[in-house]
Amino acid sequence: MATQKEILIKVIESISNKLIDAEKTLTDLDSIGDADCGVGVRRGFEAVQRVMNELSQLELGDLLKKIGFTLAYTIGGTSGAMLGTGFIETGKSIGENTEPSGQDWVTAVESALTVIKRRGGNTQVGDKTLVDSLEPAVETMKQLLNSGQQQPDTVQMVEAAYMAAKAGSDRTVDMVAKKGRASYVGERSRGNRDPGSLVIVLMFEAALETLKGA
Repeated sequence: MATQKEILIKVIESISNKLIDAEKTLTDLDSIGDADCGVGVRRGFEAVQRVMNELSQLELGDLLKKIGFTLAYTIGGTSGAMLGTGFIETGKSIGENTEPSGQDWVTAVESALTVIKRRGGNTQVGDKTLVDSLEPAVETMKQLLNSGQQQPDTVQMVEAAYMAAKAGSDRTVDMVAKKGRASYVGERSRGNRDPGSLVIVLMFEAALETLKGA
């Protein structure tokens, strides 16, 4: 049976491949912003691919922080700061825990969300950012854990998070951007999906595909 670390490394590989392949889509969505989201995300996850061989030597917390610092240094801009922060804070929360529970993972991702929102200038759902997909995903996982029913397995948790993230991303299409470069164009930002929200959707989708195949 694969360890959590082995599964996580496979998830990171899957996420990297999916986001590199999504470069054009992300760039097209970012045309009203800096138009650099796709290029930056591709550059960041290509850098992650280059450090994959080092990950097996690290414990979960340090592994996640390694990914975060790699993204922050190579993507640049807001995307790099937000995605890098997400992985770094998740890693900090996991710490030296080598067998985190589902609750531990949800708590870790929630702590990452909190710091991302703060670093983004108190970003909230409705501002048309990645928070619009990440926060619903986190809230859905928390609700599953606290439902009082049989504890969900990892696949159920990630599948529910993916669906919530996708619904949140879908809602950004009709929003007017309140953060980032896209906010400069006001009403013209309506009718366009936020690329950052799609990044989160693709990450959960990649994780789900990997876990279903594990």
